[in-house]
Amino acid sequence: MFDLTISEKIGSTTALQHDIASGRPIRFRNASEERILSFFLQFTIEERMARFGAAASDDAIRAWRGGLDRSHYAVVSLEQGHQIVGLIELFGTRMAGWKRPELALAICGQRNTSAIRRHLLEIGLGAARERGASDVFFAFSSAERGMHTLARQYGGALNREAGTVVIPCDFVPNDSPSSWDV
Repeated sequence: MFDLTISEKIGSTTALQHDIASGRPIRFRNASEERILSFFLQFTIEERMARFGAAASDDAIRAWRGGLDRSHYAVVSLEQGHQIVGLIELFGTRMAGWKRPELALAICGQRNTSAIRRHLLEIGLGAARERGASDVFFAFSSAERGMHTLARQYGGALNREAGTVVIPCDFVPNDSPSSWDV
């Protein structure tokens, strides 16, 4: 069973949701910085390339985490047992606030990631919407075909040359987990 863990309360998103595969309830809890950092440090070279755009060293990841502006950062993690298997992060800015936050998604060591990505994306879109965003900005690698498809499913405007997509926060496909009765 997967559990969603959130680093801070995000309004109504803190209610019980349903597990992706089984339909069982899942709960939000606080995720420590230590656990989130550990998640990133266990990435393979390929996972680091997908998330950071480079084979970032452990020291570079630690420095990046240490330099985050926590007043404009939110993270939701997905756990299986006691291990984080996926994260969705939102990055606002001091100048623009949460108007169009950047969204980043990372999954580690999973075979079937499409349902996990979809669920995390919906949670991230809801969290951004609750902060006043109408859409989110997402940077992607050209090799991430699954994210291209997912972005289109959610009404995203792709810019293949720049490797970016803008996804509206209010678009939810009819068969999405967030459209299920809870």
